Amino acid sequence: MQVDNTDHGHGSAALRLAISVIPVILVRVVFKVVQHKFTHTYFSPSILADRLQMRLLITRVVPAFFLAAISCAAAGNSAQAETPTPHTDRAVQFIRRQAAHLSEGNAAVAPEFFTSLAAANFVQSRLSSLNYALLLSSQEPLPVTVEDCLRVKAGICGNQVAAFLEMVQRLGLRARPVELYLHGDRPQQNSSHICAEVFYRDAWRMFDITWGTYFPQPDSVRDDLADIEQLRSQPHSRHWAVTNESDLWYQSWKASGLDPFAYLLAKEVDILRGTRGSIHLRASTRSEGLVTFQPLHQPNFIGRNRLHPDYGPLIMKLLEPPPDVTKLHLDVLGSAGQGKLVIHHGQDKHTISFTDIASGDTLHIALTPLKGPQSLTLQIQSTVPGGIAYLVFQTITLETP
Repeated sequence: MQVDNTDHGHGSAALRLAISVIPVILVRVVFKVVQHKFTHTYFSPSILADRLQMRLLITRVVPAFFLAAISCAAAGNSAQAETPTPHTDRAVQFIRRQAAHLSEGNAAVAPEFFTSLAAANFVQSRLSSLNYALLLSSQEPLPVTVEDCLRVKAGICGNQVAAFLEMVQRLGLRARPVELYLHGDRPQQNSSHICAEVFYRDAWRMFDITWGTYFPQPDSVRDDLADIEQLRSQPHSRHWAVTNESDLWYQSWKASGLDPFAYLLAKEVDILRGTRGSIHLRASTRSEGLVTFQPLHQPNFIGRNRLHPDYGPLIMKLLEPPPDVTKLHLDVLGSAGQGKLVIHHGQDKHTISFTDIASGDTLHIALTPLKGPQSLTLQIQSTVPGGIAYLVFQTITLETP
């Protein structure tokens, strides 16, 4: 099915005007010819003069008007083509039409459900993960923006969710990402996935865009979908899934023995809803006197990077820090907003203002050794209540005697 390319701009209006007016002009010309034929001598000077005027009208005025109308149409189409996101614009228009059609005669079903479903199907069918893998294997440029992904018809879960959120938010829905970070036996075996939630009828509803999946709750109405917390709390929730199993990427995963829904039952999963939540870092390397923590398939920032009320701050927690740690080294890549870094080590608290942090710095924070297992948490406190403030880092290294 093709995306609707109907031109709603002035170009088409001008062309329609030309098509409607030109027959009127031609009818008047023909009427003039017939009138002269029956009221004058055919070769009289007046007839010849009128014929000359009519020929000028037909050969000059009509084509000139027609060409002007076409020029207006072309100008309108050109103006329309100059939009920075033409593929996204057409996609939103197409999804709106599909959702409206699905809603007809289904007043009992939330319209947000149909809009979300139409958007999820559109994104999965257009932003192919298989195409993305082919681009990657052939070392071709990979798409980054939503518009790029729609243009080359390729994308992985992050691209797909970004496209879904862009489209449903343009259509007036309240939506946010759900990021899932699965812990492996070692940090190098970590993995991640991302889904989306849409809010309607007083609850968040989850859609897994990559697999074309949603999760209706059993013994409930059609649009009563589960959220990630409900799914994680039920051992058999994978059986609720309604999935597009004909998708080639889904078939590829199944053929490889991979589980598309491993996040439902995985024991250790960090979940960020609208980037709000905690990430637990396990030591990636240990050497004499040094323990290094580096995000692997995990976010490498702390704090809040979006102002929207459905989004929140990210907190970084270090798993099993050595109790005799004496110093923390933080390699900073950059920061944004107004705030301060707050480090909680047991009962101790250390604070560093963003004004004292520069990109490329390595911060050195002296810590007091503690007895027994202790927690070590890094978070950002915005100096503007609810404002954006975050810090991007590369590694966190703990020094021991």
